[in-house]
Amino acid sequence: MSQLTPWRSVAYLRDLLIQAGVLPPADRHLLLFQRWLTEKLPVVANAGHRQLLQLFATWHVQRRLNTLSGRGPLTGKQIQQARSEIHLAIAFLDHLAERGRALADCTQADVDAWYAGGYVARRLTHAFLRWAMRSNHMPKVSVPHRSTSNPAPLAQHQRLTLLRQLVTRDDMPLQDRVAAVLVLLYAQPLTRIAQLTIDDVFQEDDEVLVRLGDPPSPVPAPFAGMLLSYLGQRPNTMIASNPDARWLFPGRRAGQPLTPATFELRLRHLDFPTQRGRTAAIRHLVLQAPAPVVARMLGYHDDTTAQLAAEAGGTWRHYAPGDHSR
Repeated sequence: MSQLTPWRSVAYLRDLLIQAGVLPPADRHLLLFQRWLTEKLPVVANAGHRQLLQLFATWHVQRRLNTLSGRGPLTGKQIQQARSEIHLAIAFLDHLAERGRALADCTQADVDAWYAGGYVARRLTHAFLRWAMRSNHMPKVSVPHRSTSNPAPLAQHQRLTLLRQLVTRDDMPLQDRVAAVLVLLYAQPLTRIAQLTIDDVFQEDDEVLVRLGDPPSPVPAPFAGMLLSYLGQRPNTMIASNPDARWLFPGRRAGQPLTPATFELRLRHLDFPTQRGRTAAIRHLVLQAPAPVVARMLGYHDDTTAQLAAEAGGTWRHYAPGDHSR
């Protein structure tokens, strides 16, 4: 079925059949990448390059994707990174050919000249070069590294202003406002927001909670009211392919949530600073509570929040563990 055309219609039909139980569950992003790869590699004219690319794709790119898909559904960004790694590997081999070299004869000067043409755009070539050195397909060289750190976070007053606007801006779709609140209040990435279900939002003792980690996080007013209102009017639940969707943000495809890429486009259209807002939120939170507590509640790794707390100047790590209430 994966070789049928047109691929968009095939993907839509596969989603319907999986949703109906006719086909077993499968990661649609992984299937689409595998289809793309079978069409991409055969058009590489140089047979030696094609063989190297097949090995790289099999033993590095697809192996990583298979590992990631075992932990949860792949995201559009993960697939885009995989495609970019293949594209850049092809381009780097062409770059060597233009300089009269094979990969086995690659020098430090060849690598430096490649990155001098645009480090940020070519940064993902790192994966191919490191794989090629590990597997003895090229000599050992130094792979350039340059910091590509995240943009500066929003100031706290800017974050609070945005939160107030999300409550009052009735001209903005409620779906987008709720997603933006999850970014600004709980520092959630769009990839994780897309995977939330209606079961992750619940009431307990008259308090609205959202399950992002363990324990669930309380939702303060007036955002609790926004979230409950949204539950009653989720989009894309009246179409034939999604009548019983339990995703908090259902997509148009059968059994699929709204994609992180779609979220990003929608929030960008509203001029919402997603990355800066998320960074501001997590830095604020690790200053208010110990980093391990924040990590567990929001689904972050302890090391990540500990590093962020140190960068933000947090002092919780200086407190001795134990019960300080006595």
